[in-house]
Amino acid sequence: MRKLIYILTLFTFGNIYAQSNIKVNEKAPKINITNWIENIPNDKNLNDKYIVLEFWATWCGPCIAAVPHMNEIQKEFNQKDLYYISITDESVAKVERSLKRIEFKSIVVTDLTKETQINFGDGIKGLEEYPLTVLIDKSGTIKWIGEPKNLNSAIMSKFLSNGNTENTDFDLKKNVSFKEQKQTFDFKELMSNKEVKYYFELQETESTETSKQAIGTSIITLKSYKLADIYNDILNIKNDQLELPETIKDKRFDLIYKNTEEPKNLNFLENDILKKLNLKKQTVFKTTKVNLVSIQDKSLLEETLEKRFSAKSDADDKIVFTAYTINNTLVELSNVSSVSFKFNDKNETKYDFIIGIKSKNDIISSLKSYGLTVEEKDVKIEHIKLISEK
Repeated sequence: MRKLIYILTLFTFGNIYAQSNIKVNEKAPKINITNWIENIPNDKNLNDKYIVLEFWATWCGPCIAAVPHMNEIQKEFNQKDLYYISITDESVAKVERSLKRIEFKSIVVTDLTKETQINFGDGIKGLEEYPLTVLIDKSGTIKWIGEPKNLNSAIMSKFLSNGNTENTDFDLKKNVSFKEQKQTFDFKELMSNKEVKYYFELQETESTETSKQAIGTSIITLKSYKLADIYNDILNIKNDQLELPETIKDKRFDLIYKNTEEPKNLNFLENDILKKLNLKKQTVFKTTKVNLVSIQDKSLLEETLEKRFSAKSDADDKIVFTAYTINNTLVELSNVSSVSFKFNDKNETKYDFIIGIKSKNDIISSLKSYGLTVEEKDVKIEHIKLISEK
């Protein structure tokens, strides 16, 4: 089960839809385009065209992961009156950065007014979930709504022959967003309650369905996390640096935590965990091989253009980082790989990265494309042993 991750703002990086403003076999809202960016057609008139409309965003991992599949669909079904349009509401500069690293065969556009996203979304604020694909026939009627990964040759064939493409197993009323499923009252209360400066709660659970909501490190809720995962994900201690008592290794916990006075001081959180679970901590430093990362060519690093939020999103064999520091990016890469990466500098500037994670070499190659070099060295690393107190 993939963990659900909310960082700074509660964006949903999932593939379940709750759009209430569009329905199959009804008229499609107007598609408004403010900027034509890539693969611009000679004829920009969308009337009397079959349209495969793809809603995406530069920060959305599943959107990036869907691009190769959509490129293959376009290769198989390619005719003059058929337009594949990938639309976002982000700035041209943001989109162009992604286009340097991800090849779109579709027509890439943006609607800076957000009118298209609002009309195809909830009619008020816009889309709640990405990615979203909508098939619109020549008469302007919606024929199919769903995830791009579920768009296949059979559906496209029926669509282009004016057959019945309605996905009967797709029920807008039954499907709810990750936000509605997973957002808890406790998390919302902690966000809105300004009087509570510090809060901690840890309870054992039988559930195995994991989720995470976080505003930086000031407010965190975890569902069904093992203790090793809490240390890994929140305290940045990898599993091979942590030794746990056998009696607690496989137990799962729900964690609710708030610290708005000293959000970066996670010692409070760790101390409360140890106290709650009646554990004592022993620390030793061992020489370990790590991959030290340095900036070699700063010209390849471009500061993020995103000012509203920071986000990490899975894209199959890649991870999309939006508004992340180099150090925080390396921490996350260490968490998902079998090796440790450490930044050999201090730099709090935030950047955007698309990093391949199939192997260590894939990670190193991706980092190199951003002007970062990797050198393996022996470094003394903290190792922790937790002991049950009697």
